[in-house]
Amino acid sequence: MTKTITESLESCQLRAAHQPLVVISILNWNGWQDTITCLESVRRLDYPNYLTVVVDNGSKDESVPELRAWARKNLGEARGFADYSREAALQGGTAEVEGGTSNGDPPTQLVLIRNPENLGFTGGHNTAIAYAMRRELPAEYVFLLNNDAEVDPECLTHLVSVGRKSGAGIVGAIVRNEAGTVYFAGSGSFRRHLFRSLISQPAHPRSEEFWESPVAYGAAMLVSRPVLDDVYLQRSMYLNDGLFAYGDELEFCYVANRHGYRTAIARDATVCHDSRSRVERVYDPRYFFYYSARNLLHVGKAMLSPPWRAMFYAAYLPLWIRRMAKRLIAGQPHLARAIGYGLLDGYRGVVGKWKYHDRRANP
Repeated sequence: MTKTITESLESCQLRAAHQPLVVISILNWNGWQDTITCLESVRRLDYPNYLTVVVDNGSKDESVPELRAWARKNLGEARGFADYSREAALQGGTAEVEGGTSNGDPPTQLVLIRNPENLGFTGGHNTAIAYAMRRELPAEYVFLLNNDAEVDPECLTHLVSVGRKSGAGIVGAIVRNEAGTVYFAGSGSFRRHLFRSLISQPAHPRSEEFWESPVAYGAAMLVSRPVLDDVYLQRSMYLNDGLFAYGDELEFCYVANRHGYRTAIARDATVCHDSRSRVERVYDPRYFFYYSARNLLHVGKAMLSPPWRAMFYAAYLPLWIRRMAKRLIAGQPHLARAIGYGLLDGYRGVVGKWKYHDRRANP
């Protein structure tokens, strides 16, 4: 016999009562098309107790009206959709609106938070995390998910399961590109992962259900509430706002590890994410080269002992100078300049948003 809508809802709520609430944080910046594709994959998740949060990070295109239109079309009852300013979100939302996002089937619940300016990957997700921690029904986990990623329907179920079985405070997914090639499956140590970032190496998932890794990939990373609470207690922010974008997940996992929290990779939790295609299609590629060149210097300085730091710096500068030369030969001087600015600012200790980030003309 076919279940009625009411019976199905009651069944969903019963299952959810035995599963911790996960807030899924998705960051949008001038890329509503990718965000909607990501949301469609999230709606197919089989995990019974999650709330999707999209943070629009000061987009200048039609992202906000397009996301609102998608919500009206796909979420059914209007009470399942919350539209908050940054200020309201940082207070945990409002009581009259939160009721609609605390009941019902997860695919019909969505929170849109509007940041007035681009706060970067770190600042954007920090807004969502603050909302998730301060709402009346706080999250037990926050799942950071890139808007250009698509999740397997069982991904979140496997991540939460591994978090419970392993006792890890952070659980990462296996990440593959659109061709199906796995390019992240964990790493051996913080130091090895940092040096591995200097070269390209294949990733190989293991046969166990989960395994320990120093770092999870920020495009698909599940973080428990105790980790977030402890990191915030130490530095009054979750992700490091000084990094703005790139390298932030490595730094975050390192800080969590120093507080006694482990990171694990879940074999059966998979995400498709093709970041290089995204950079070429949507973003100014200068951003990637600047922040990558700069931030690994900051992270290496914080993580490495003086002898290892000297070795890292010795390998780092020639590698990026070679990359600058390749961009010049390819007729891309603006990218070579972005690398140069990143190196200069990295060695000088400059943090935050790049001073040329919002300039459309090449600096």
